[in-house]
Amino acid sequence: MTHHLPPDLKYLFDPRSVAIVGASKDEWKSGGMFINSMLQDKYAGTIYPINRRETEIMGLRCYPAVADIPGDVDLAVLAIPAQAIPAAMEDCARKRVKFTVVHAVGFSEMGSEGKELEKKMVGIARSGGVRVIGPNCMGIFTSRGRVNTVVPYARMPLDPGGVGFVGQSGWVSEMMLRLGSARGLRFSGIISIGNQSDLTLEDLIEYWGSDPDTKVIVAYIEGLKDPERFVRLAKEICPHKPMIIWKAGSSEMGARSAASHTGSLAGDYQVFQAMCRQTGIIPAFGMEDIIDLAVAFSCPVLPSGNDLGLLIEAGGGAVASSDAATKMGLRIKPFSAGLQAKLAEYLKDRVPPSNNRKNPVDLVWAPIGGASKVYADCLEMIMPEVDACIVITYAFLQEEWFRQQLVALRDRLGKPILLIPANPPDQMDGMISAVKDGLPTYVMPDNAIRCMAAMLKRADYLAVRR
Repeated sequence: MTHHLPPDLKYLFDPRSVAIVGASKDEWKSGGMFINSMLQDKYAGTIYPINRRETEIMGLRCYPAVADIPGDVDLAVLAIPAQAIPAAMEDCARKRVKFTVVHAVGFSEMGSEGKELEKKMVGIARSGGVRVIGPNCMGIFTSRGRVNTVVPYARMPLDPGGVGFVGQSGWVSEMMLRLGSARGLRFSGIISIGNQSDLTLEDLIEYWGSDPDTKVIVAYIEGLKDPERFVRLAKEICPHKPMIIWKAGSSEMGARSAASHTGSLAGDYQVFQAMCRQTGIIPAFGMEDIIDLAVAFSCPVLPSGNDLGLLIEAGGGAVASSDAATKMGLRIKPFSAGLQAKLAEYLKDRVPPSNNRKNPVDLVWAPIGGASKVYADCLEMIMPEVDACIVITYAFLQEEWFRQQLVALRDRLGKPILLIPANPPDQMDGMISAVKDGLPTYVMPDNAIRCMAAMLKRADYLAVRR
């Protein structure tokens, strides 16, 4: 097995110049959509539209070929059909373009003829030192570089973040970007990798493993090109950064459609689960799960034990949380007599009477306007006796003061606080802000508890390695 340096993908994620091959005046064609997207997102570098029949597109000077561009090109996006790719790649190789994204379908996923075409394309690219993302992919989203070929028709938040995502499915990559952003996740980069003709999933994972801006690595996998390297990387990276992997193809039917989908064989699911146990990978089991886990591990601290505190304002939520916690091996044990008395005394004239001060603590109905202070004060009392706390609250997560109190408490004690708004539709903005603050937020108790259990499992894995 050759040990090599991680590929330097700096200019993939922050390109100083981008050529759009197959540029179009029609912003509904991909070659027009990509340019329009970069202009709207205020891309800071130089955009070079490539089209033989036009002299300018969207106010930018057009060039007949990549070779005619006066300056260097960091990234070329090839928005043209498969048969036209080899000639365009020759052009990129001559120009010594650093990276290309090949969107077209019709390569190795289509059988022997497509395999030949893919081999030819990669051979040409290598002759000029060009690195390739794709083919058969949605390409790249980078907040740092302000390039979005994954959902170019949508304006996504561009504040940089700590989650790096690579996926062997365009759909999963799109969902990660759109649903993940809507939850408050912010990304160091998203790559829809397609057939991995050149740059592979392992290359991206290795790069993010040593990238200081990436705190959490997430991947959707159908099959691995180099399982040995993947395992070696997981063993190197997992002690320092969480790696969340959704391995598709767990059913025979799923495995078959994965093979036809990206031209890669799905591999044995049981083997994958054993590999997770061995390496410290956090397995995810679906789209919702992979986003939930990325939200959980955006929290900078982990629980050091399984004692869970529940501070709630909804009796049904307490029951649902307690049931889920028991199933997941988390303990909800009664607080000390001293703490129970302290809580009872504090809450006496502040909230309606309740005999529930043991754990869960039921606030019944915290005062409108003053709820945040009641929650913050109760958490201050509860947190020293538990390893983590789940809060179901009508208090508005939009209130910056409230979030700051929780962040300060979390950082001072080194214990996670997970939040569940009792009325999510009214609190969407607050939920996004909370996740950005490293306060994982969920709509349902089950999801929060499942993630808390995963955080505890990671804490145990790290403890064994100390």
